[in-house]
Amino acid sequence: MADRLSALEQQLLDLQQKLEKLEQRMDAGARPAEHAETMRELRPRTVVEPGATRGGTLPDAPAVPRQATSEDEELAAIAFNFTTCITLSGRSLIILGGAYLIRALTESRMLPASAGVALGLAYAVLWILAAGRAAGKGLKGDATFHVVVATAIAFPLIFEATVHFHFLGSQSSAIALAFLSALSLAIAWRFRNQIMAWIITVAALMTAVVLIVNTGAVLPFEAFLLVLGLSTLWLGYDRKWSLLRWPVALVVDFVALGLVLRAIGPERPDPPNMVIGLLMALVGSYIASFAVRTLVRGRDIVLFEIVQTAASLLLGLGGSVVVVRATHAAVEPLGVISLALGVGSYAVAFAFISRTHGKSVNFYFYTALALVFALAGLRLLLGDTLLILSFCALAVIVTLLGRRFIHPALLLHGFTYLLGAAWVSGLLEDAGSSILGDAAAHVRESGWIGWLVLLASVGCALTLNRKRESQVGLMTRVARLGQVGLLVILLGGTTIYLVVILVTHLLGHTLEQGGVATLRTVVFACSAVILAASARRWEIHEMGWLAWVLLGGTSLKVLLEDLRYSGPLLLFMAFAAIGIAFILVPRLLSRTRPVAHSG
Repeated sequence: MADRLSALEQQLLDLQQKLEKLEQRMDAGARPAEHAETMRELRPRTVVEPGATRGGTLPDAPAVPRQATSEDEELAAIAFNFTTCITLSGRSLIILGGAYLIRALTESRMLPASAGVALGLAYAVLWILAAGRAAGKGLKGDATFHVVVATAIAFPLIFEATVHFHFLGSQSSAIALAFLSALSLAIAWRFRNQIMAWIITVAALMTAVVLIVNTGAVLPFEAFLLVLGLSTLWLGYDRKWSLLRWPVALVVDFVALGLVLRAIGPERPDPPNMVIGLLMALVGSYIASFAVRTLVRGRDIVLFEIVQTAASLLLGLGGSVVVVRATHAAVEPLGVISLALGVGSYAVAFAFISRTHGKSVNFYFYTALALVFALAGLRLLLGDTLLILSFCALAVIVTLLGRRFIHPALLLHGFTYLLGAAWVSGLLEDAGSSILGDAAAHVRESGWIGWLVLLASVGCALTLNRKRESQVGLMTRVARLGQVGLLVILLGGTTIYLVVILVTHLLGHTLEQGGVATLRTVVFACSAVILAASARRWEIHEMGWLAWVLLGGTSLKVLLEDLRYSGPLLLFMAFAAIGIAFILVPRLLSRTRPVAHSG
């Protein structure tokens, strides 16, 4: 019995000591882990008599139920969190008080403005580093409070030093913003603290926009925003913080739009070359980052990259072209940069061909980029003649590559280049005028360059033989329809024009409208037969589809035009031509073997 009383006295003494230890830790702001450990130590333990069997307990010292112990721990944790928040809030207020002390010394001229601003920035940097130190120790609450206080000190100080004290110029304030943002984001990246990254990013965005509004300087802050955008982009890649890049990119794009509007306005405060350089940096930097991620890291294009690429092309490349036209700045640098980006995009796209046989979305993405850059660069650098020659060469080369790699995107590019050559040369306009308008009055002489475009169109159409292909996709069909349709328009319009000129020369007077209508009917009917024969010879079903379309259009034309303007003899020729076409086209197309196609 005496041994049992001694054991109880010792246990009560231990409990008293542990309670004193808990009070000391609560007063000193102990960590949650230490507090929980102390609470576990305070749990009543069973007392075992000497010589008692294992597991025996004292009858007058029952164990405390587990549920009561859990509730005590939860209440202690809540009390600790509340105490911690109050403590950190008090510490933050003291830190802010130090910042206001520095401001009071500066405003009272006890400190020079330069020294006050420098001291305030150093004070903010100190607490940014303190936030990093706390994050490194796993104290997320301390880190969050410190970064909030540092943000509340640093960014308003940069604003006041720029707008009120005029100590910092626009470029200096942009550099200060960049330094603070880079330091904070580096710490957030190092310790994987996404909350810190969001706080700094939002504060930096708001400060930059407010400084733009109050100073009227856009160039330096747009440069800072671009750097911030690229930083958040790569943070998203590395730390999977994918939402962080969206608001920054949105602000970057809106400020770029404002930069373009300022550059083409009546005052034009910014040098055009610097505006163009920054806009092209917007395009090049984002697209280069996307290329590194997709090509080097082997990732697929995501939604943000598609949206930001479209915005960059519209505001960066399109805005640069608008600024060049409005300010009469030199176009050569912009053209060279655009053409270089086009070549680079084609190179990246063909790297994906070797890896994925051109089946990935990345290949379509970079070929589309290459097409836009190449068209813009060539248009800016070359005159009409050289531009037409370049378009014709690219049309044939890219179409052959599309045939070589059996890729529809390249076939579409070949058609686009060919269409550009026909448009710039005027041949497409001439052919349209011959088919729909006055076959002679509104047609201008395109000269040898027009014949070159026509030859390139024929060459591209001859590459469409698909006998070795077992499947044809929708994009391939669209490309072939475009190339064949363009060839029909160019050849048909040119033929009508030449016959009208020849007949006019032989008769000595202009051909009447009825004769022109009959001539068009004969040319369209012959074109339908030629298309049907070509579809049978080379098994290109798109030619057969166009033959049917041409037959239907010609029949409607006879009803609307020939019956109205042509005489009996001319109507005989028209009906004979369309009748022969109706006999031959179905027979030719019925012998064309069907080819399987993929949806």
